[in-house]
Amino acid sequence: MTDIPMRGGSAGASGDAPFDAVSTFERHRAELKASKRVWNMLTLGAFTIALGLSIWISNFYPERLAEGVPRIFEYFATILPDLQWDQLFEGRDAQGNAVPGSITFWYTDFWTYVELLLETILMAITATLLGAAVAFVLSFPAAANLAPNGWAYWFSRRFLEFCRGVPEILLALVFVFAIGIGPLAGVLAIAIHTGGALGKLFAEVNENASDRPVEGITAVGGSWTERMLYGVVPQVMPNFFSYAMLRFEINVRASSIIGFVGAGGIGAELNRVISFYSDDRVLAVLILVILMVTIIDLISEDIRHRFIGKENF
Repeated sequence: MTDIPMRGGSAGASGDAPFDAVSTFERHRAELKASKRVWNMLTLGAFTIALGLSIWISNFYPERLAEGVPRIFEYFATILPDLQWDQLFEGRDAQGNAVPGSITFWYTDFWTYVELLLETILMAITATLLGAAVAFVLSFPAAANLAPNGWAYWFSRRFLEFCRGVPEILLALVFVFAIGIGPLAGVLAIAIHTGGALGKLFAEVNENASDRPVEGITAVGGSWTERMLYGVVPQVMPNFFSYAMLRFEINVRASSIIGFVGAGGIGAELNRVISFYSDDRVLAVLILVILMVTIIDLISEDIRHRFIGKENF
């Protein structure tokens, strides 16, 4: 049997020095630790500078906070309704007018608020469905490990960045100018932003999916579309659904804001009562909006758990 010379053996006829693997490893390890230490210090220094500039530009100082926080409570004190205990539950008088100091007087336009809240919810549902559909289609070419080619990856990424980079309220202004005041402008604005935001999240979920089902479908001659539908979609759908439900909750709040520019929803009424200095009505609308968001959050959580499967929890 022929002896195989060891690399770390004694010096040969050429006179080369023996190779010390342990010393080489430790030296390389020390170099990596030193390099990592330098980068950590540079990162910490850059973060500290950025934090200091942020505090300076935003005037985020303790004394300003101490002065400003009490004013928040002062504002809420100004929008409290003038309710009177002896008139609190009184209805309308013989002429059909609400009695001042009663809840009925405070919520005189209650059914108008309810109608606008339903409009807000329907706007959010439609916009979420449209945006999620766009995000679903583009999330596969926008994933680095799944894109069919470099051009598809680049175009999908840039398009999604554009969609989520433009604020909803700016998009709503553009659509209000183009198609007029109403819910359609708000739906389109929110749908575009939703497509960009969900597209990025969906693409990142796709990048974390296992490659084994995709490789198996590829081995039997499956097309790119078949690899996505049967190899990736079953893995990622629970996360897709969870992100879509979260985005729906966000869109409900967004629908309440873009109404300020005439894009429909409860925001239009909120803008009206603020403009006419109806401070008690501002609080009335805000309470209903908060209740609406809370109820939607509870319902969506239950739906999400049922879709994923409660046994997973």
